[in-house]
Amino acid sequence: MPPGSESLRRNIAQRYAQQGLSVSPDDIVITSGAMEALSLSLQAVTKPGDLVVIESPTFYGALQTIERLNLRAVEIPTHPLEGIDLIALEKALTELPIKACWLMTNFQNPLGFCMSDHAKQSLVDLLHRHQTPLIEDDVYAELFFSPDKPKPAKAFDQHDNVLLCGSFSKCLSPGFRIGWVVAGQRSEAVQRFQLMSTLS
Repeated sequence: MPPGSESLRRNIAQRYAQQGLSVSPDDIVITSGAMEALSLSLQAVTKPGDLVVIESPTFYGALQTIERLNLRAVEIPTHPLEGIDLIALEKALTELPIKACWLMTNFQNPLGFCMSDHAKQSLVDLLHRHQTPLIEDDVYAELFFSPDKPKPAKAFDQHDNVLLCGSFSKCLSPGFRIGWVVAGQRSEAVQRFQLMSTLS
């Protein structure tokens, strides 16, 4: 039953600790793959009809999930090296009632960029100012070849405003269907939606 295996949640938290992220096992909810983690996270912070920021271009699964949940996508231009256009994002946040952002800050699909730490900090600060949660799709986190693993935007989050979604499907075994979300203060909401959909 949610939130899932305690030992697995503890191991995932320990892996984040190796990167300097302070994550409690109690903040983690195990899901059936990353898509469920992302979908549950969206449900926890939106209601049908809400506006959700996505990158342009974005992963097609994000568009399908947004459509299935009766949400509306707001596309923000994305640079193939630097990531999402923070100026365009701020304009959208100022002018529109954006309820959430679904972004990939590392190894974005389909462009492949990794945002710099400075850009991630700026993104997190911007979203905090606008009280807009970030659903961070970090499923490709393990696919790095540099000496150091890129940090997720969650590493710069001091206000528990980032829901960090991960998975072992891209690096270990697709068939395991093991994903998770570091949901923090929204952990109970995510578990409630999980009980109503996949149960466990």
